[in-house]
Amino acid sequence: MTENTVTQTAQDLPSTEAVVRTLEDAVAVDRPRRDLRLTDSISQDIRLDSLALLEVLTRVEEAFDIELIDAPEIYSATTVGELVAVVQARAAQPQTAPTPETP
Repeated sequence: MTENTVTQTAQDLPSTEAVVRTLEDAVAVDRPRRDLRLTDSISQDIRLDSLALLEVLTRVEEAFDIELIDAPEIYSATTVGELVAVVQARAAQPQTAPTPETP
């Protein structure tokens, strides 16, 4: 198999609202649902410890088909807005997709 680079356009990228809704859904799996604000602190307002954050990030990865766990910048994010920015930046990066080999 060979690989092709898949580039997404701006309209393909998740909106801020879509990322926030996905974060709300991911956080609500283990706790009561709440509306998140971009200024909410991950550790103080949402009260996510490192394990809970990994679980949330895994759900976000699945929702947007991106890699977050290995992104060093994700661990310096302290607010929902910063998380959203990392998700959008990761979604904007070209991804390599396998293509079938021709005989």
